[in-house]
Amino acid sequence: MPYQEALTAQHRSCDAAFAAIEQAAHGRDWAAAADAARKFVAETEAHFRFEEETLFPALEEAAPMASGPVSVMRMEHAQMREFFNDLGIATDKRDPELLHDVLETLLLLMQQHNMKEESVLYPIADQSLDDGLLESSERHGGAG
Repeated sequence: MPYQEALTAQHRSCDAAFAAIEQAAHGRDWAAAADAARKFVAETEAHFRFEEETLFPALEEAAPMASGPVSVMRMEHAQMREFFNDLGIATDKRDPELLHDVLETLLLLMQQHNMKEESVLYPIADQSLDDGLLESSERHGGAG
């Protein structure tokens, strides 16, 4: 299961980066929280880019039944991106209430989104696509 395994590992890596924001904020280390937020956003955006530019188009072509779930995933990526900006605002303002609200909402969105990808989309990718897309992306510094 190369897609399931590799992309789920990316989710866990993004989750760890997300947890670092929470940890820094809990300790009121706003510089570390801002750094962690930037790292989380960069890592998550790299993952989204691989999915949106490589995985999703390939899935839609190879497995037309995936087009519905893929459109939902794209919409959810857009929703999460809206909160990425709020994350930066909260850490720049050093606003613990705003940061808490943003983190809580993002966590819920990410958990639901990742569950759908891991239980629906990645298994379709493993059945419908060869490993070449993933290997090519990893060689070129893509998903990560």
